[in-house]
Amino acid sequence: MSALPARYVPVAQMNGGMGTVIVCEDTVLERRVAIKFIQAHEEPRRLMDELNALMKVRSKHVVQVYDVVQDADRGLGIVQEYINGPDLISGHAPPVNPKAYYLKIWQIASGIADMHEVDIIHRDIKPNNMKLDHENVIKIFDFGLAKNTAGEASTLGFIGTHGFSAPELYADSPVFTKSVDIYAFGITALYLGLGTLPREVLQSYNMPVPDNLFRLFPFQISPEIADLLQATVSYDPAQRPSMRLIRDVLEKYILHDQHQALIVHRGRSTYLNRKRRNITLSVDGVGAADVYYDGMDFVVVRVEGEVSINNAPVRVNMKIPESCVLAIGEYPRKPWERSFITFDLSHPEINL
Repeated sequence: MSALPARYVPVAQMNGGMGTVIVCEDTVLERRVAIKFIQAHEEPRRLMDELNALMKVRSKHVVQVYDVVQDADRGLGIVQEYINGPDLISGHAPPVNPKAYYLKIWQIASGIADMHEVDIIHRDIKPNNMKLDHENVIKIFDFGLAKNTAGEASTLGFIGTHGFSAPELYADSPVFTKSVDIYAFGITALYLGLGTLPREVLQSYNMPVPDNLFRLFPFQISPEIADLLQATVSYDPAQRPSMRLIRDVLEKYILHDQHQALIVHRGRSTYLNRKRRNITLSVDGVGAADVYYDGMDFVVVRVEGEVSINNAPVRVNMKIPESCVLAIGEYPRKPWERSFITFDLSHPEINL
């Protein structure tokens, strides 16, 4: 009978449709780990897909891979972070307000965005492939279907989960792009807001999702976020927003009124935040701009004369970039007729 390396002491075993998971104590590093073995016919492809994906991803919201072991009977196994909490099906408590909802789906968006940053497609995003760890942090796992976008990303036949699978995956030879994860994220966000999947989604398969479902939650979310989530389930993959954009927009809403801008003008420093929301920057007879903090962005609300940001003309309702220089006065004015103001925006952290 085969055995695992001595450092891994088994404490439990779980069998599922995709393979066997053995929970072990790592006696060297004194932590609990999960060793996942893939069953039968697709073992090499599925296991290497998962290994390659997990080795590339570094994210607080994606399970971490630690090691690879070889078992004479079971084959190759991945030693990965053990998540002891429930998945988002059995452990889902419906959010009671918009911020609680934003926090939950932001974690998922962050994990998927981190995968996409290294060109990994998960291909089976759904609530029961996400678990809560001991700190109630959401972790995405089960990369048995993961595929690197740098390689061949198509397959014959259907692979995925009905209801969460994008319409294009029902083609005879579907091509997998990041947009399939974005669609599945949108359906997951819908499930987490409603506590179930509407019949229209479960029965639609490759049909468009109705355009009002994200406004049916028992709490009211921002119209901007409702529209953004609706775009994730667009029938046309090209119309789906990136996970990075989704993550960043959610982050701004979660951190409402917590941002701060440091403005340095003629050697004087000024802060814009929830205590001071407005500032006027001007050079007499040359130009002026009013900047306002609306709780999420620093926005130019008035502009007159010669004003630019990073050498581009300023317009009303323009958002101030993260780090930039606002210039009043254009070349070839004399140096004393021009003024340069620096903006540095803070990055507050989200506390889960």
